[in-house]
Amino acid sequence: LESVDRVLATCEAEGIRARRVPIGYASHTAHVEGIRDELLASLAEISPRAAKVPFYSTVEVGPVDDTAALDASYWYRNLRQPVRFQETVERLLGDGFTAFVEPS
Repeated sequence: LESVDRVLATCEAEGIRARRVPIGYASHTAHVEGIRDELLASLAEISPRAAKVPFYSTVEVGPVDDTAALDASYWYRNLRQPVRFQETVERLLGDGFTAFVEPS
């Protein structure tokens, strides 16, 4: 954690916005498996809806036609698997999109 503190201090000194995420595991790695059951239970009651705009997934590396199917299991995979951001942006560009929003 000392090295994280140094990075945060350097960013602050250089005027770069950075913040520590208050979690005890490394997202997008096997560390997430330790919270799988808790996460699935916490997300079990979500009610996904159909999107009105195209939704491209960095899990699926492409468009998700049925966003109403993005249940707790999908969001667990989203947190567990590597983020395939570059591949997804390349797919968006290939599909003719030139502006995107990445909610985090």
